[in-house]
Amino acid sequence: MGKNGFSIDVASLRSAREQTMRRVLAAGADAVRSTTRELEQDLETLVRSAVPGNLWRALKSDAFPRTGIARNPAGTVYINGGTRTKGAFSFFTTPGRVVGRDGFYLAIPTAAAGSRGRNRNLSPGEWERRTGIRLRFVYRPGRASLLVADEGTLNGRTGTFRPITRKRTQADERRGFTRGATTTPIFVLIPSVAYANRVAMQPVIDAAGAKLSGEVAKRLSL
Repeated sequence: MGKNGFSIDVASLRSAREQTMRRVLAAGADAVRSTTRELEQDLETLVRSAVPGNLWRALKSDAFPRTGIARNPAGTVYINGGTRTKGAFSFFTTPGRVVGRDGFYLAIPTAAAGSRGRNRNLSPGEWERRTGIRLRFVYRPGRASLLVADEGTLNGRTGTFRPITRKRTQADERRGFTRGATTTPIFVLIPSVAYANRVAMQPVIDAAGAKLSGEVAKRLSL
């Protein structure tokens, strides 16, 4: 420094700037990770309080970066599951109605329909292909219509429909037993089902977004 001047330590300024930048980036990344995790927990609590069962367990979260700093940190809360799980979340978190394919009835299988196997959404067509039995439509004014199977009986142990075959009839005759044939409802048909819409998730998500800037500021003040 001369008599009437001063010098600037450029290296020190650059170092201070980089340290400040790293501090801001670290605060941002840490705030995103923390807020994302808290949002996941808040949504889990919300879903758990409104929806029976373990649907809340499907909520998971992730943040980038998992450690360290980044210029554009990001957090995501997502549904860890397939189509069935995501459909359940839609049913409980959005307004609307579930309607059958192409606007037709929704076919709800009864206990007599038996195991759904790999096809969790058992359809009347799949049941007919599996059993070789044609279903009959029964219209009931003022009540849900049915698809029924004729000439059968119910398994005493499982409650599922069993056709009365010639082989079974012959076996019954040898034992002196007469099996009474019944008409059994296999599917209940309903026009549509309203979404349950029990959980309002957006206000919780909005609150987490509003909280984020404060979390950054809090870390910078430490």
